[in-house]
Amino acid sequence: MRLPLKEKGKDKDIIILINNFYHDLKEAFENAIKKNFVTFETKVMLADFSVIDISSFDPNHIVKFFNSVEKSITSRPTKWQIVSVQSTKSDDLRRIYIQLSLEIENYYLYVYLGIQFHSLFYYQVDKEVINLSKQIREAENLNSNTKNEITTEGDRIIKEELEKLGYKEVDNSQLFEDLFTKSELSGRLIEKASQLEENYPSVEENDIHIGKLKKKLESFIIEAYQINLASLDQNKMLQGEEGMVIYIDFEMIKNKKTKEKTSVINFEKISKETLNEIKRGFDEITEILAIH
Repeated sequence: MRLPLKEKGKDKDIIILINNFYHDLKEAFENAIKKNFVTFETKVMLADFSVIDISSFDPNHIVKFFNSVEKSITSRPTKWQIVSVQSTKSDDLRRIYIQLSLEIENYYLYVYLGIQFHSLFYYQVDKEVINLSKQIREAENLNSNTKNEITTEGDRIIKEELEKLGYKEVDNSQLFEDLFTKSELSGRLIEKASQLEENYPSVEENDIHIGKLKKKLESFIIEAYQINLASLDQNKMLQGEEGMVIYIDFEMIKNKKTKEKTSVINFEKISKETLNEIKRGFDEITEILAIH
């Protein structure tokens, strides 16, 4: 089951206590993220060459923070297991997170701590961006005009060739049938089209030139990051919202060998000793987060 739990029933006092563990850890995590969050203002250029001011941040500071947390956990005797800092990319959505797990008696705790943010691409503020974009546009227009010329000339040549072969008065359905059934006819027309394209070597040369220009333009692309430091649970994270993500699952281990777990927990059966050990586990992570 996902923390915090609903505070009801005869086990309400135990549930309130476990929820307090969660809230303390959550507060320490979010305070630590905000403390390690470094923003900066910068100017960027849009595709229409207008220049705007944006606010971005450095994700590497968050990575360093998580690495530091990991080091603090692994450097001490603890029952916590940790999966090293991970990052994922999905279109413009980015995640940086760590995962923790703890087994105490027959109980299992899984903790996800991370941030979710968006990646936005801009151009550096540089006149060369405008110059390269202009060259690409001119080269593409030249290619477009040349290809239109090839199409017009190709239509004329094919029409002329068909007339030589006696297809001047033939309707389109008969012509299409012959093109499919008479390989020598279609082969001859393809040969004529190929010969025509050979007369326009500038198209291929221009395509190569455009590719080189686009490669140069790509070197001026910069990535900026956008986040709203809101508090997110897993559902909001999966909906693509930006913010600080924490969720904790509390389960009971049904079978130690198979690691089968269940979210059905009888809180009455949680001993005071086990509850104290769970508290020590939460306190340990909360204290580590508080000092980073």
